Amino acid sequence: MARHSSPHGRAAARGAASTPGPLGMRDQLVTGLMLLAGIWLVLASWLLRYPFDDAAVDAQRNETGVGIVLLLVAFARIVRPRGWLSDLIVLLLGVWLLVAPAVIDYGGPANTPREAQANEVVTGIVLVVLALVSMLLLFRARRMNPQEAR
Repeated sequence: MARHSSPHGRAAARGAASTPGPLGMRDQLVTGLMLLAGIWLVLASWLLRYPFDDAAVDAQRNETGVGIVLLLVAFARIVRPRGWLSDLIVLLLGVWLLVAPAVIDYGGPANTPREAQANEVVTGIVLVVLALVSMLLLFRARRMNPQEAR
């Protein structure tokens, strides 16, 4: 049997994949930034030279845990593009980083390393923004073409 090419075949899919659209930006750019944020969270305590006291160790464990979960979500998005659930997980991770210094307390405000507080707040804001942008791009892609956006 001969295969006939159609505008809806592989060639059209390759052409559509090469044109940047909401899903392409979401799957490539936003996921790449999430991957970088996860790497940053895992390495930040060493790069920012947190002191070796109980409060800094608590902050390091928190950031490393959030970073590992974020890396797993980003890798899952690379392997297979995900829907809104991955965005919700990243949003919750970002909100957690924003409230963690107050919730965990890290040994009290006087004992909490300022580098850890600043890192968690800034990275939390970045994650919340990335999640919201990703959700917006997914919503936009679904409105533009409901068949292709899963």
